[in-house]
Amino acid sequence: MAVGSDRKRAAMALLLIGALGACAVAVGQGTAPQASTSRRAAGDGKLTPFVYGARWCANCHAGSSEKLATPAESAGWICQMNEYLTFDAKDRHGLAFKALVGERGKRMGELLGTDVTKLDACVNCHGVATKGVDVQLYDRETDGVTCVACHGASAEWVEMHQRASGPWRSLDRAQKESRYGMKDLWNPVRRAETCASCHIGNYEQGKVLTHAMYAAGHPPLPSLEVASYCDLEPRHWQTLREKTPERRARLGKVNAEPLEETRQVVLGGLVELRQSIKLLADQAEHGRPGDLIAPWPDFARFDCTACHHELSQGLGASPRQVRRIGGAPGRPTISDWSLALANLSSDSTPATPFAPSGSGDESAVAELTRLLNHAPFGAPRAIVPVARKAVAALDRSLEAIERTTIDTAFAHKVLLRLCNQAAIVPDHDSARQVAWAFRAIYRERGEHNATILRELDALGTELALDLPPAKIKRLIEPELAARLRIAGSFDARLYRTRFARIAAALDPARGTRTAGR
Repeated sequence: MAVGSDRKRAAMALLLIGALGACAVAVGQGTAPQASTSRRAAGDGKLTPFVYGARWCANCHAGSSEKLATPAESAGWICQMNEYLTFDAKDRHGLAFKALVGERGKRMGELLGTDVTKLDACVNCHGVATKGVDVQLYDRETDGVTCVACHGASAEWVEMHQRASGPWRSLDRAQKESRYGMKDLWNPVRRAETCASCHIGNYEQGKVLTHAMYAAGHPPLPSLEVASYCDLEPRHWQTLREKTPERRARLGKVNAEPLEETRQVVLGGLVELRQSIKLLADQAEHGRPGDLIAPWPDFARFDCTACHHELSQGLGASPRQVRRIGGAPGRPTISDWSLALANLSSDSTPATPFAPSGSGDESAVAELTRLLNHAPFGAPRAIVPVARKAVAALDRSLEAIERTTIDTAFAHKVLLRLCNQAAIVPDHDSARQVAWAFRAIYRERGEHNATILRELDALGTELALDLPPAKIKRLIEPELAARLRIAGSFDARLYRTRFARIAAALDPARGTRTAGR
């Protein structure tokens, strides 16, 4: 990774701007050459990296196919074939690279002593990585994070699915990914991993947002609740429940799970914590002091409010001064928000460190917390094995929940647990996690309690749950100042009051004291 030699500028950036984290999403280089004609044999495990731009996908997915197809042809589709129209008009992923060439991106490059349009850590999350890769109809400045960034940047699946032949349709989603490289985004764990690779970070993929980048002016990276993010993208796809029975049958999903969004919320919460801890472990193991890409300790991996908070207390003290239960003064821990949705499937008390349900690894994350409490940022040699152990425990929990039936009774318990979690939420980002999760599950249940809907609407405004500029394809820069003011003025007491009303309306007999137990 080429970075500038002027390290003093990077150091100055840390002192100049106390900015918080940012929003990431991925990129490539330059204008497309013609597609390579060489292809490896399908199924040999060696896929051909290839980046197709959204305009290539528009050949079929822009609605024109519907006018040209015969009834028999359209009857064989598994999607609406108009996905590009929504993606192109409303999805902000296509603007991601423009953020690097704008004024903020240029200023960040000056402070960091590098060109952010060439730095892998920036490029890989603001477009699609194209170094040494053929591309077709892809221009990084106009396409940004294009379709294959999420669906898989390999030639084999794109070519095979265009043919829509019998052999292709006979494969299930897992086979399409393992043999041809088409990511199984119907799998909630795979979907969450894909989103988290940029919105949290992935060391192996070269997607690491550091404290130096924050200090240089990268906008705050908000907490991530995958079900809500996908819905607010806005969705250019149908849920299984929205698809026709015929399309579900062709997908091998005759009986669509009625609560697939609830499953996404529960599994996504575990993935988000796992990815946060894994990134911490990777940087602790491989980072070097002064490294712009993966330094250690990298303050960006820890709770920002452990350092960025007012020093005075008393009346009017900021919620940022309220430390999480189990924390120690002067000892930053991992971000609170990554823990907020980690035990939605467990009967353990939300106030305690995460405890996987029935896994026998109840102390995995608690042990990591103890190490971080022992010394500032912990000792890398001690942190790495414990963090890896926590990741393994979360993997086992994910496997167990994937086998769990998500029904209305389960969803009701999750809603009650979210109400309990809201009672101990210490910060704005965690509050958003809980509110997003509750709103996604409650909407999927299709209930219309007036009190709950009124409180959710109020929370939507107070926490900016709709990720402005929602459903408008423009950069976030004009709304950034307003978003930061909302985060800074978070009223924890009002938030808890609203969720107490929600809990009472959800289960009047039990309220919040016995919810989820």
